[in-house]
Amino acid sequence: MVQTVRAGRVPRAGDRGGWAAAPGAEVVFAGQLLIGAVLWWILTPPSDDYGLGPGPGFGVLVLFLAAAAITSVLLLGAAVLHALVFTRPALALSRRTGRRLVAPAYLLGASAACALLPWCAGAPYAASLAWIGGSGALPLLVAGLGLRSTRSTAFVGTVASALSGVLALTALIVGLELTDGAALGEFEPPRLARAQYAGEWRGTDGGVVRLREGGDLVVEDLPVDRRRAGGSDHVVTRCTATGTWQERPADTRVHQRAGVDLSVTDCAGWERTWQVAGTVDRPELFQVVGDPDAGGLRILRRVPVPPHG
Repeated sequence: MVQTVRAGRVPRAGDRGGWAAAPGAEVVFAGQLLIGAVLWWILTPPSDDYGLGPGPGFGVLVLFLAAAAITSVLLLGAAVLHALVFTRPALALSRRTGRRLVAPAYLLGASAACALLPWCAGAPYAASLAWIGGSGALPLLVAGLGLRSTRSTAFVGTVASALSGVLALTALIVGLELTDGAALGEFEPPRLARAQYAGEWRGTDGGVVRLREGGDLVVEDLPVDRRRAGGSDHVVTRCTATGTWQERPADTRVHQRAGVDLSVTDCAGWERTWQVAGTVDRPELFQVVGDPDAGGLRILRRVPVPPHG
């Protein structure tokens, strides 16, 4: 038996099956998130791992596959939740009332209510409403068109999936082309002249190091990791002493960045090698403490020189 639908009315849920309440909505929303994630990854400059990131090889492949699996689960979960909160109720109300404008009205109202959550956390309400409502507009449009289409829901979902994948791939290719593949590169530490090392550096764990232009240095209350006698444990002591420093070029043979060697003889456990990090405007010096796999760091940050005048 062929069912007929009155002109101007949205088909009922039963006309297209129980899972056809919002065909393609989840896929479209997940595609939006995927495209946003791709653009964010491309436009975000590489971060500094201070030499503690995974090296090339099997470990990187495992991390990549794990990240891909986790991302897929998160995208699917977010898409299903979004459809349950926004798209499916909007279309259900539209079918029940027979008025298509009820669907966008529900989306706007639900978005306005949900925008209160980021607003309570300090985000601008108008921007939150625009992001939440805007992200739901395309899934609602696609699902509405899918319900009015004579095609099967499987066809609608397949087309939505294909278009989302193509758009995400296009965003990836175009973004990498426009940024010259910066996202695929490694972090480039700043190149500092000798004069840029001279000055005051403050440790993130406390303490101060003053490097003088003549090559002398002063250390005040800087933490130092010293190995306990007869054991493998470390104890943190505080160093206050004087010494000398010199600029040191990068050594690619041992994967060591450029930096400075700080020579201090009056502090047990003192490590002289510090490598450069940060940016030219906000340079840092760091050294790895103990086992590199544990991720221990000592970081010194250059104190900005106040402008003259």
